[in-house]
Amino acid sequence: MSMTMTMSWRNIWRNKRRTLITAAALGVGVLSMVLMLSFVEGFLQRMVRTATEARTGDAQLHAKGYPDTRDETLTLADPQGLLATARQTPHVVAASARTWGMGVLAIGDRSQGAQIVGVDPAHEQEISNWSRRVAQGVFVKGPKDLVIGAKLAKKLDVEVGARIVLTIANVKTGEATSELMTIKGVLLTGDTAMDSGAAIVALPTAQRMMGLPDQVHEITLKVDAPRRDEAAIAAVIAPLQAPGRVVRPWHQINRMVSQSMTMMEQWNGVLVFVIYLIIAFGIINTLSMALMERFHEFGVMRALGTTPSKLAALIIAEAGWLGLLGAVPGAIAGLALSALLARTGIDMSASSQYGMTLIEPIYPVPDVPGAVRAALIFTGLTVLTSTITAIRAATIRPVEALRR
Repeated sequence: MSMTMTMSWRNIWRNKRRTLITAAALGVGVLSMVLMLSFVEGFLQRMVRTATEARTGDAQLHAKGYPDTRDETLTLADPQGLLATARQTPHVVAASARTWGMGVLAIGDRSQGAQIVGVDPAHEQEISNWSRRVAQGVFVKGPKDLVIGAKLAKKLDVEVGARIVLTIANVKTGEATSELMTIKGVLLTGDTAMDSGAAIVALPTAQRMMGLPDQVHEITLKVDAPRRDEAAIAAVIAPLQAPGRVVRPWHQINRMVSQSMTMMEQWNGVLVFVIYLIIAFGIINTLSMALMERFHEFGVMRALGTTPSKLAALIIAEAGWLGLLGAVPGAIAGLALSALLARTGIDMSASSQYGMTLIEPIYPVPDVPGAVRAALIFTGLTVLTSTITAIRAATIRPVEALRR
Protein backbone atom coordinates (compact mmCIF):
# COMPACT_ATOMS: atom_id res chain seq x y z
CA MET A 1 0.00 0.00 0.00
CA SER A 2 2.81 2.43 0.88
CA MET A 3 4.45 1.74 -2.49
CA THR A 4 1.17 2.46 -4.26
CA MET A 5 0.70 5.73 -2.39
CA THR A 6 4.29 6.79 -3.11
CA MET A 7 4.04 5.98 -6.81
CA SER A 8 0.67 7.70 -7.13
CA TRP A 9 2.05 10.85 -5.49
CA ARG A 10 4.95 10.91 -7.94
CA ASN A 11 2.67 10.22 -10.89
CA ILE A 12 0.41 13.23 -10.32
CA TRP A 13 3.43 15.55 -10.52
CA ARG A 14 4.62 14.18 -13.84
CA ASN A 15 2.23 16.66 -15.45
CA LYS A 16 2.35 19.56 -13.02
CA ARG A 17 0.24 21.88 -15.11
CA ARG A 18 -2.67 19.46 -15.37
CA THR A 19 -2.43 18.57 -11.70
CA LEU A 20 -2.41 22.19 -10.56
CA ILE A 21 -5.31 23.14 -12.83
CA THR A 22 -7.41 20.20 -11.62
CA ALA A 23 -6.52 20.84 -7.98
CA ALA A 24 -7.30 24.54 -8.38
CA ALA A 25 -10.72 23.71 -9.82
CA LEU A 26 -11.40 21.41 -6.88
CA GLY A 27 -10.13 24.03 -4.45
CA VAL A 28 -12.37 26.73 -5.89
CA GLY A 29 -15.31 24.33 -5.63
CA VAL A 30 -14.60 23.61 -1.96
CA LEU A 31 -13.96 27.29 -1.21
CA SER A 32 -17.24 28.26 -2.84
CA MET A 33 -19.08 25.55 -0.94
CA VAL A 34 -17.63 26.55 2.43
CA LEU A 35 -18.28 30.24 1.79
CA MET A 36 -21.83 29.60 0.61
CA LEU A 37 -22.66 27.44 3.63
CA SER A 38 -21.20 30.09 5.96
CA PHE A 39 -23.22 32.86 4.30
CA VAL A 40 -26.47 30.87 4.31
CA GLU A 41 -26.02 30.07 8.00
CA GLY A 42 -25.34 33.72 8.78
CA PHE A 43 -28.36 34.81 6.70
CA LEU A 44 -30.65 32.32 8.45
CA GLN A 45 -29.45 33.41 11.88
CA ARG A 46 -30.01 37.06 10.99
CA MET A 47 -33.47 36.33 9.61
CA VAL A 48 -34.50 34.39 12.72
CA ARG A 49 -33.02 37.01 15.04
CA THR A 50 -34.83 39.82 13.22
CA ALA A 51 -38.13 37.92 13.28
CA THR A 52 -37.95 37.10 17.00
CA GLU A 53 -36.37 40.25 18.38
CA ALA A 54 -38.39 42.66 16.25
CA ARG A 55 -41.79 41.32 17.27
CA THR A 56 -42.57 37.73 18.27
CA GLY A 57 -39.98 36.85 20.88
CA ASP A 58 -39.20 33.13 21.18
CA ALA A 59 -42.77 32.23 22.16
CA GLN A 60 -46.08 33.87 23.03
CA LEU A 61 -49.12 33.29 25.25
CA HIS A 62 -52.60 34.40 24.22
CA ALA A 63 -56.18 33.83 25.22
CA LYS A 64 -57.83 31.10 23.17
CA GLY A 65 -59.19 32.53 19.93
CA TYR A 66 -57.15 35.73 19.98
CA PRO A 67 -54.43 34.67 17.48
CA ASP A 68 -57.06 33.83 14.86
CA THR A 69 -59.51 36.70 15.39
CA ARG A 70 -57.39 39.45 16.98
CA ASP A 71 -60.51 40.22 19.00
CA GLU A 72 -59.38 42.92 21.44
CA THR A 73 -61.86 41.73 24.08
CA LEU A 74 -60.03 38.38 24.38
CA THR A 75 -57.46 38.96 27.11
CA LEU A 76 -55.40 36.67 29.31
CA ALA A 77 -56.85 35.84 32.71
CA ASP A 78 -54.72 36.82 35.73
CA PRO A 79 -51.80 38.24 33.73
CA GLN A 80 -49.72 39.07 36.80
CA GLY A 81 -49.97 35.53 38.11
CA LEU A 82 -49.22 34.18 34.65
CA LEU A 83 -46.17 36.43 34.33
CA ALA A 84 -44.87 35.21 37.69
CA THR A 85 -45.43 31.59 36.67
CA ALA A 86 -43.72 32.09 33.32
CA ARG A 87 -40.67 33.71 34.90
CA GLN A 88 -40.34 30.78 37.30
CA THR A 89 -40.59 28.19 34.52
CA PRO A 90 -37.27 26.44 33.86
CA HIS A 91 -35.37 27.81 30.85
CA VAL A 92 -37.67 30.83 30.50
CA VAL A 93 -35.25 33.77 30.59
CA ALA A 94 -37.75 36.65 30.49
CA ALA A 95 -41.44 37.41 30.08
CA SER A 96 -43.19 40.68 29.24
CA ALA A 97 -46.84 41.71 28.79
CA ARG A 98 -48.28 43.59 25.81
CA THR A 99 -51.58 44.94 24.61
CA TRP A 100 -52.43 45.40 20.94
CA GLY A 101 -55.04 47.67 19.41
CA MET A 102 -55.82 49.99 16.54
CA GLY A 103 -55.68 53.76 16.85
CA VAL A 104 -55.27 57.00 14.94
CA LEU A 105 -52.40 59.46 15.16
CA ALA A 106 -53.18 63.05 14.18
CA ILE A 107 -51.08 66.18 13.94
CA GLY A 108 -52.25 69.32 12.18
CA ASP A 109 -54.09 68.31 9.04
CA ARG A 110 -52.34 64.92 8.86
CA SER A 111 -53.62 61.68 10.33
CA GLN A 112 -52.67 58.04 10.02
CA GLY A 113 -54.01 54.74 11.34
CA ALA A 114 -51.54 52.81 13.49
CA GLN A 115 -51.11 49.58 15.39
CA ILE A 116 -50.90 50.63 19.05
CA VAL A 117 -48.67 48.47 21.24
CA GLY A 118 -48.70 48.85 25.00
CA VAL A 119 -45.51 47.56 26.64
CA ASP A 120 -43.82 47.32 30.00
CA PRO A 121 -40.56 49.15 29.16
CA ALA A 122 -38.53 47.54 31.95
CA HIS A 123 -39.29 43.98 30.85
CA GLU A 124 -39.76 44.61 27.14
CA GLN A 125 -36.08 45.39 26.69
CA GLU A 126 -35.32 41.83 27.85
CA ILE A 127 -37.43 40.39 25.04
CA SER A 128 -37.35 42.57 21.93
CA ASN A 129 -34.80 44.85 20.31
CA TRP A 130 -37.20 47.81 20.32
CA SER A 131 -35.36 49.78 22.99
CA ARG A 132 -32.08 49.18 21.08
CA ARG A 133 -33.53 50.03 17.69
CA VAL A 134 -34.60 53.58 18.43
CA ALA A 135 -32.94 55.40 15.53
CA GLN A 136 -33.72 58.83 16.99
CA GLY A 137 -34.59 59.83 20.55
CA VAL A 138 -35.26 57.38 23.38
CA PHE A 139 -37.61 54.53 24.20
CA VAL A 140 -40.90 54.85 26.07
CA LYS A 141 -40.60 55.78 29.75
CA GLY A 142 -43.56 57.89 30.92
CA PRO A 143 -47.34 57.66 30.41
CA LYS A 144 -47.36 60.38 27.72
CA ASP A 145 -44.41 59.01 25.75
CA LEU A 146 -44.85 57.65 22.23
CA VAL A 147 -42.39 55.82 19.97
CA ILE A 148 -43.38 55.33 16.34
CA GLY A 149 -41.97 53.42 13.38
CA ALA A 150 -39.60 55.23 11.06
CA LYS A 151 -41.80 54.84 7.98
CA LEU A 152 -44.86 55.95 9.95
CA ALA A 153 -42.97 59.04 11.13
CA LYS A 154 -42.13 59.81 7.51
CA LYS A 155 -45.77 59.47 6.47
CA LEU A 156 -46.83 61.89 9.20
CA ASP A 157 -43.81 64.14 8.61
CA VAL A 158 -42.99 64.33 12.31
CA GLU A 159 -39.79 64.31 14.34
CA VAL A 160 -38.77 63.57 17.90
CA GLY A 161 -40.33 66.09 20.28
CA ALA A 162 -43.49 66.67 18.25
CA ARG A 163 -46.83 66.68 20.08
CA ILE A 164 -49.38 64.37 18.52
CA VAL A 165 -52.94 63.29 19.33
CA LEU A 166 -53.50 59.58 19.88
CA THR A 167 -57.06 58.31 19.61
CA ILE A 168 -58.09 54.79 20.62
CA ALA A 169 -61.59 53.29 20.91
CA ASN A 170 -62.66 51.66 24.18
CA VAL A 171 -62.96 47.97 23.27
CA LYS A 172 -66.04 47.51 25.46
CA THR A 173 -68.05 50.68 24.85
CA GLY A 174 -66.67 51.82 21.50
CA GLU A 175 -66.18 55.32 22.89
CA ALA A 176 -63.13 57.11 21.48
CA THR A 177 -60.49 58.30 23.90
CA SER A 178 -57.91 60.88 22.84
CA GLU A 179 -54.73 62.00 24.57
CA LEU A 180 -51.96 64.40 23.62
CA MET A 181 -48.71 62.46 23.44
CA THR A 182 -45.07 63.41 22.84
CA ILE A 183 -43.00 61.56 20.26
CA LYS A 184 -39.95 60.43 22.20
CA GLY A 185 -38.38 58.16 19.63
CA VAL A 186 -38.41 56.86 16.06
CA LEU A 187 -38.13 53.09 15.71
CA LEU A 188 -36.25 51.16 13.03
CA THR A 189 -36.41 47.41 13.71
CA GLY A 190 -36.21 45.81 10.27
CA ASP A 191 -39.74 44.42 10.67
CA THR A 192 -41.75 46.09 7.90
CA ALA A 193 -45.05 46.02 9.82
CA MET A 194 -43.52 47.57 12.93
CA ASP A 195 -41.55 50.23 11.07
CA SER A 196 -44.40 51.29 8.81
CA GLY A 197 -47.40 51.18 11.13
CA ALA A 198 -46.63 50.72 14.84
CA ALA A 199 -46.84 53.17 17.73
CA ILE A 200 -45.56 52.05 21.13
CA VAL A 201 -46.85 53.46 24.42
CA ALA A 202 -46.56 52.50 28.07
CA LEU A 203 -48.73 49.54 29.05
CA PRO A 204 -50.87 51.43 31.63
CA THR A 205 -51.64 54.12 29.04
CA ALA A 206 -52.81 51.58 26.48
CA GLN A 207 -54.86 49.70 29.08
CA ARG A 208 -56.58 52.86 30.25
CA MET A 209 -57.40 54.17 26.77
CA MET A 210 -58.65 50.76 25.58
CA GLY A 211 -60.73 50.19 28.69
CA LEU A 212 -58.75 47.13 29.73
CA PRO A 213 -57.55 47.81 33.29
CA ASP A 214 -54.91 45.28 34.36
CA GLN A 215 -55.60 43.18 31.24
CA VAL A 216 -53.21 42.16 28.46
CA HIS A 217 -53.53 40.44 25.10
CA GLU A 218 -50.13 38.84 24.98
CA ILE A 219 -47.23 37.64 27.08
CA THR A 220 -44.03 37.33 25.12
CA LEU A 221 -41.27 34.97 26.23
CA LYS A 222 -37.55 34.63 25.77
CA VAL A 223 -36.30 31.10 26.40
CA ASP A 224 -32.97 29.37 26.79
CA ALA A 225 -33.24 27.10 23.74
CA PRO A 226 -31.97 27.23 20.14
CA ARG A 227 -34.27 29.56 18.25
CA ARG A 228 -34.36 27.39 15.15
CA ASP A 229 -35.33 24.29 17.14
CA GLU A 230 -39.12 24.39 17.32
CA ALA A 231 -39.31 21.18 19.37
CA ALA A 232 -36.88 22.50 21.99
CA ILE A 233 -38.84 25.74 22.44
CA ALA A 234 -42.13 23.83 22.54
CA ALA A 235 -40.75 21.62 25.31
CA VAL A 236 -39.77 24.67 27.41
CA ILE A 237 -43.19 26.34 27.13
CA ALA A 238 -45.22 23.13 27.49
CA PRO A 239 -45.79 23.64 31.28
CA LEU A 240 -47.57 26.94 30.47
CA GLN A 241 -50.25 25.23 28.40
CA ALA A 242 -53.70 25.37 30.02
CA PRO A 243 -57.39 25.39 29.03
CA GLY A 244 -58.43 28.71 27.53
CA ARG A 245 -54.85 29.61 26.71
CA VAL A 246 -52.71 29.27 23.58
CA VAL A 247 -48.94 28.92 23.97
CA ARG A 248 -46.93 28.80 20.75
CA PRO A 249 -43.26 28.98 19.66
CA TRP A 250 -42.40 31.70 17.17
CA HIS A 251 -42.33 29.17 14.30
CA GLN A 252 -46.12 28.85 14.54
CA ILE A 253 -46.63 32.61 14.87
CA ASN A 254 -44.47 33.77 11.97
CA ARG A 255 -44.99 30.91 9.53
CA MET A 256 -43.67 32.94 6.61
CA VAL A 257 -40.18 33.14 8.08
CA SER A 258 -40.29 29.61 9.48
CA GLN A 259 -41.37 28.05 6.19
CA SER A 260 -39.01 30.18 4.12
CA MET A 261 -36.15 29.12 6.40
CA THR A 262 -37.02 25.45 5.81
CA MET A 263 -37.30 26.09 2.07
CA MET A 264 -33.90 27.80 1.99
CA GLU A 265 -32.29 24.87 3.78
CA GLN A 266 -33.84 22.47 1.27
CA TRP A 267 -32.75 24.54 -1.72
CA ASN A 268 -29.32 24.80 -0.19
CA GLY A 269 -29.14 21.00 -0.17
CA VAL A 270 -30.19 20.89 -3.84
CA LEU A 271 -27.57 23.50 -4.74
CA VAL A 272 -24.86 21.54 -2.93
CA PHE A 273 -25.83 18.41 -4.86
CA VAL A 274 -25.72 20.28 -8.19
CA ILE A 275 -22.25 21.66 -7.42
CA TYR A 276 -21.04 18.20 -6.48
CA LEU A 277 -22.47 16.83 -9.73
CA ILE A 278 -20.81 19.49 -11.86
CA ILE A 279 -17.44 18.92 -10.24
CA ALA A 280 -17.88 15.15 -10.57
CA PHE A 281 -18.24 15.49 -14.34
CA GLY A 282 -15.18 17.73 -14.40
CA ILE A 283 -13.18 15.13 -12.52
CA ILE A 284 -14.31 12.33 -14.82
CA ASN A 285 -13.37 14.40 -17.87
CA THR A 286 -9.93 15.28 -16.51
CA LEU A 287 -9.09 11.75 -15.45
CA SER A 288 -10.40 10.33 -18.71
CA MET A 289 -8.09 12.63 -20.65
CA ALA A 290 -5.20 11.55 -18.45
CA LEU A 291 -6.08 7.92 -19.15
CA MET A 292 -6.01 8.43 -22.90
CA GLU A 293 -2.58 10.05 -22.65
CA ARG A 294 -1.23 7.19 -20.52
CA PHE A 295 -2.53 4.19 -22.50
CA HIS A 296 0.99 3.21 -23.52
CA GLU A 297 2.23 3.56 -19.93
CA PHE A 298 -0.53 1.32 -18.63
CA GLY A 299 0.23 -1.23 -21.33
CA VAL A 300 3.88 -1.34 -20.27
CA MET A 301 2.85 -1.78 -16.61
CA ARG A 302 0.50 -4.64 -17.51
CA ALA A 303 3.16 -6.25 -19.69
CA LEU A 304 5.62 -6.09 -16.78
CA GLY A 305 3.20 -7.99 -14.58
CA THR A 306 1.12 -5.31 -12.86
CA THR A 307 -2.23 -6.88 -12.01
CA PRO A 308 -5.49 -5.11 -12.94
CA SER A 309 -6.31 -4.58 -9.25
CA LYS A 310 -2.95 -2.92 -8.54
CA LEU A 311 -3.28 -0.70 -11.59
CA ALA A 312 -6.78 0.33 -10.52
CA ALA A 313 -5.56 0.99 -6.97
CA LEU A 314 -2.79 3.22 -8.35
CA ILE A 315 -5.25 5.34 -10.34
CA ILE A 316 -7.64 5.63 -7.40
CA ALA A 317 -4.76 6.64 -5.11
CA GLU A 318 -3.75 9.33 -7.61
CA ALA A 319 -7.30 10.65 -7.53
CA GLY A 320 -7.21 10.67 -3.72
CA TRP A 321 -4.03 12.73 -3.69
CA LEU A 322 -5.51 15.06 -6.29
CA GLY A 323 -8.65 15.49 -4.18
CA LEU A 324 -6.70 16.28 -1.03
CA LEU A 325 -4.40 18.63 -2.93
CA GLY A 326 -7.41 20.71 -3.99
CA ALA A 327 -9.88 20.22 -1.14
CA VAL A 328 -7.65 20.96 1.85
CA PRO A 329 -6.37 24.38 0.65
CA GLY A 330 -9.88 25.17 -0.61
CA ALA A 331 -11.41 24.44 2.80
CA ILE A 332 -8.74 26.48 4.58
CA ALA A 333 -9.18 29.41 2.19
CA GLY A 334 -12.98 29.19 2.54
CA LEU A 335 -12.76 29.30 6.33
CA ALA A 336 -10.30 32.20 6.23
CA LEU A 337 -12.53 34.21 3.89
CA SER A 338 -15.61 33.37 5.98
CA ALA A 339 -13.81 34.50 9.13
CA LEU A 340 -12.84 37.77 7.43
CA LEU A 341 -16.40 38.42 6.28
CA ALA A 342 -17.66 37.45 9.73
CA ARG A 343 -15.78 40.47 11.07
CA THR A 344 -16.64 42.96 8.33
CA GLY A 345 -20.11 41.68 7.40
CA ILE A 346 -21.88 41.82 4.05
CA ASP A 347 -24.07 44.88 3.59
CA MET A 348 -27.53 43.92 2.33
CA SER A 349 -29.39 46.91 3.76
CA ALA A 350 -31.13 47.61 0.47
CA SER A 351 -32.87 44.22 0.36
CA SER A 352 -36.10 43.10 1.96
CA GLN A 353 -37.09 39.49 2.55
CA TYR A 354 -40.25 37.96 4.00
CA GLY A 355 -41.55 41.21 5.49
CA MET A 356 -38.16 42.16 6.95
CA THR A 357 -35.58 44.72 5.92
CA LEU A 358 -31.98 43.67 6.53
CA ILE A 359 -30.87 46.85 8.24
CA GLU A 360 -27.78 45.14 9.65
CA PRO A 361 -24.99 43.40 7.70
CA ILE A 362 -25.07 39.65 7.25
CA TYR A 363 -22.21 38.03 9.14
CA PRO A 364 -21.21 34.64 7.71
CA VAL A 365 -20.72 31.94 10.35
CA PRO A 366 -17.48 29.97 9.81
CA ASP A 367 -18.19 26.27 10.27
CA VAL A 368 -15.01 24.22 10.78
CA PRO A 369 -16.80 20.83 10.94
CA GLY A 370 -18.77 21.81 7.84
CA ALA A 371 -15.58 22.77 6.01
CA VAL A 372 -13.97 19.45 6.97
CA ARG A 373 -17.05 17.60 5.73
CA ALA A 374 -16.96 19.52 2.44
CA ALA A 375 -13.27 18.70 1.96
CA LEU A 376 -13.83 15.02 2.73
CA ILE A 377 -16.87 14.84 0.46
CA PHE A 378 -15.01 16.43 -2.43
CA THR A 379 -12.04 14.14 -1.89
CA GLY A 380 -14.34 11.13 -1.65
CA LEU A 381 -16.16 12.30 -4.76
CA THR A 382 -12.85 12.50 -6.60
CA VAL A 383 -11.96 8.97 -5.54
CA LEU A 384 -15.43 7.67 -6.41
CA THR A 385 -15.48 9.13 -9.89
CA SER A 386 -11.94 7.88 -10.53
CA THR A 387 -13.19 4.31 -10.26
CA ILE A 388 -14.66 4.69 -13.76
CA THR A 389 -11.21 5.54 -15.09
CA ALA A 390 -9.62 2.82 -12.98
CA ILE A 391 -11.96 0.14 -14.36
CA ARG A 392 -11.19 1.18 -17.94
CA ALA A 393 -7.46 1.12 -17.27
CA ALA A 394 -7.63 -2.25 -15.53
CA THR A 395 -9.35 -3.83 -18.54
CA ILE A 396 -6.77 -2.63 -21.07
CA ARG A 397 -5.15 -5.38 -23.10
CA PRO A 398 -1.34 -4.88 -22.95
CA VAL A 399 -0.81 -5.68 -26.67
CA GLU A 400 -3.47 -3.19 -27.74
CA ALA A 401 -2.11 -0.47 -25.43
CA LEU A 402 1.51 -0.95 -26.61
CA ARG A 403 0.47 -0.50 -30.25
CA ARG A 404 -0.81 3.04 -29.52
